[in-house]
Amino acid sequence: MLLLSRIVILCLISVVAISCFAGELPPERDVDNIEYLIPHQETAYERLLWEGKENEMPARGTLSDPPPVGPVRNVAEWEPVTGGLIRYPLGLPYDLLNDLDDDINIHCVVSSSNYSSAQSNFTSNGIDMGRVEFLIRANDSIWTRDYGPWYVFDGNGDMAIIDHTYNRPYRPNDNMIPVYFGQQQGIPVHSHDMYHTGGNYMTDGSNFSMSTVMVYSEAAGMSNAEVDQLMADYYGIETYNTLEYIESGGIHHIDTWAKFLDEENVLLKEVWSSHHTYSNLEQRATLLASLESSTGRNYQVHRIYCYDIGWGDPASYTNSIILNKNIYVPIFGDATHDANALAVYETAAPGYTIRGYDYSGFITDDALHCRTKGVYDRHMLRIEHIPVAETHDGPVAIEALIDDRSETSIPFKAVYYRYAGESWTMVSMDSAGMDNYVGTIPAPESDTTVDYYIHAADASGRVAGMPRTEPAHYYTFNINANDLSGVETPGMVKPAKLNPNYPNPFNPSTTFSFELKYPEPVKLYVMDARGRLVRKLIDGTECQSGLTEITWNGRDDSGRELPSGTYLFVLEAAGLRYNRPATLLK
Repeated sequence: MLLLSRIVILCLISVVAISCFAGELPPERDVDNIEYLIPHQETAYERLLWEGKENEMPARGTLSDPPPVGPVRNVAEWEPVTGGLIRYPLGLPYDLLNDLDDDINIHCVVSSSNYSSAQSNFTSNGIDMGRVEFLIRANDSIWTRDYGPWYVFDGNGDMAIIDHTYNRPYRPNDNMIPVYFGQQQGIPVHSHDMYHTGGNYMTDGSNFSMSTVMVYSEAAGMSNAEVDQLMADYYGIETYNTLEYIESGGIHHIDTWAKFLDEENVLLKEVWSSHHTYSNLEQRATLLASLESSTGRNYQVHRIYCYDIGWGDPASYTNSIILNKNIYVPIFGDATHDANALAVYETAAPGYTIRGYDYSGFITDDALHCRTKGVYDRHMLRIEHIPVAETHDGPVAIEALIDDRSETSIPFKAVYYRYAGESWTMVSMDSAGMDNYVGTIPAPESDTTVDYYIHAADASGRVAGMPRTEPAHYYTFNINANDLSGVETPGMVKPAKLNPNYPNPFNPSTTFSFELKYPEPVKLYVMDARGRLVRKLIDGTECQSGLTEITWNGRDDSGRELPSGTYLFVLEAAGLRYNRPATLLK
């Protein structure tokens, strides 16, 4: 009888625990069936757990640390990452983790009681354990996006973590994770008292950010101006666009319906016309398209149709995450709608690898983005560039900020360009002071279009470009000929010309030829795809006018055979620089 009573009591406790996720769908079980996962919304059950025990909540120490030394720059989602932050027990499918560990490290928050299970289940599901680093700390939920660290670079160029106060006070263990993560990684942490949440925030890395107005309503005792000032002090935000909610209920996180894809492009949810958020979303689309981005141009708004996944709830296709050159997108099991959504990403974010993941836990108010967070490269190589648009008279100067946080120097920085129907040509970028560089696209012989991209490599081996997925993606604008530019007119012999190589692809050797109008000192060398010099073929020797041919045997200056890949032949002659790609195929 006593045993039966205990069973009944335990069952009642379980029923109470489940039913206390009031107003929610049935609570989600984690992937390995260890526990019920706490939902996004604060629940009566978690408040009940802490009733009368608030003094036992982990202390945070001094909540309002001084902000970082300025000027501060908040890191954007698409900047270089070395890892991703998740929590175990999982609210994510293992096939996602298996893809993540191909490119980045997995940082996993886990309690000591679940540590052994995490190791065992990661191993049995094929996760590369050499790519996993555990943060063994007490925690409450899977929502690493909401409570995890935000990253900035301070005025000294050093990375720091900004630790907001998580807007779920009954999840005090989650609230401490940024502090513990900073300690583990050796990154200084600056905490502040204002409530915020990562799902209600997106930033462009150039001091512009967006949230819903929830950031103001939750900042008890602070005026809107005081909130904006805190965002400026701790995050460097100069323009903070706060948008009205799209519905009366829900969690009001902006990442459930909008997403920055880069500094100028925003992805925005689209729903069927009878849905209660339809009119508000159409208004937000118009509003966003009227707002000026950090480039000085208005945002380009891309719509993604989010069909009814049940109960009148739209799919949360916008709740994706960008990690390096990959975009990981939640999908919902409808082949046609899922394929259409992925196609929107391919159009709006060209050059990225777009991957979809179907998982039973993804719902309209939370999905993949809510449960993961990038861990950013503190030694990143970053390029900031405002793309050339519309029509310009040639020549056109291409300017960029190129910042190597590794402080190892930037031996290679160049603009690659091509006129319509021509091959890529490279021009080096010269210093313009204070991490700024410029390279010039010369005027063409006649009005045309020009494609271009920027590529740089630092001495640590990091590479970066703009657009970020170059050379698969590039910028295009119209360029006019300019008779005063010094460019020769049609019919005149160019001072130097670099011809395509033959054969191409090649193995073991290929021949390049170039033509000079006059005898000139010439440099001809070979660079690999990362911008590193591998072979000097001609080093300043004067060559005669006319045609010169030279053969390369696929070896570097030390005589070592080079691996398969694309290499660049670079010719410097007559004050100009040309290049041609060559593919070594073994």
